[in-house]
Amino acid sequence: MRPMDTVRIAVVGAGVMGLSTALCISKLVPRCSITVISDKFSPDTTSDVAAGILIPHAYPDTPIHKQKQWFRETFDHLFAVANSAEAGEAGVYLVSGWQIFRSIPTEEVPFWADVVLGFRKMTEAELKKFPEHVFGQAFTTLKCEGTAYLPWLQKRTSQRKLNMLS
Repeated sequence: MRPMDTVRIAVVGAGVMGLSTALCISKLVPRCSITVISDKFSPDTTSDVAAGILIPHAYPDTPIHKQKQWFRETFDHLFAVANSAEAGEAGVYLVSGWQIFRSIPTEEVPFWADVVLGFRKMTEAELKKFPEHVFGQAFTTLKCEGTAYLPWLQKRTSQRKLNMLS
C-alpha cells in the first residue's frame, strides 16, 4: 500500500453490533473509508425490537481478565452515554434489580461485580420474596433500548460520513 492510499473497510450488519463496530473503527482509524453492508437497516433489524440489560456471561475459552476488560469498556462507554444530555435520545439508562438463582452459583461474586454499581448479595428478607430461589445478587447496571439506541447510532454514522450499502 502506498502512503496516500485510503484504507477501505467493510462492516457486515447494520444492527447495534455492526454500527457500533463501524463507529469504533472510524475513531481508531480516522482516515479510512468504511462501508456498512446489510440487507436490512433501521427500523427493520433485530436490534430495533430488542432491549439489552448489560450483564456479561463467562465464556470458557476466553481469559476472564480479557472478558472483564471488554465489559468494563462497554460499561464505561454506556455509563457516559447514560449520564450525558443524549441519554433519552440514545435510550440508555441505569437500571437496578436482582438476579436470582434456584441453586447457589459456582461463583457467588462474579468477575464483573466491581464494574457494575452497588453489587451485593441479596438479604434473606429479599430472598423470601422469591420462595423458589436460594441465592440472589442485587446491583445497578445499564439498559439499552434498541428502538432508541439504533437510530442514535445511525445518526452518528451519518455524522462521520460512513457509507451504507444494501
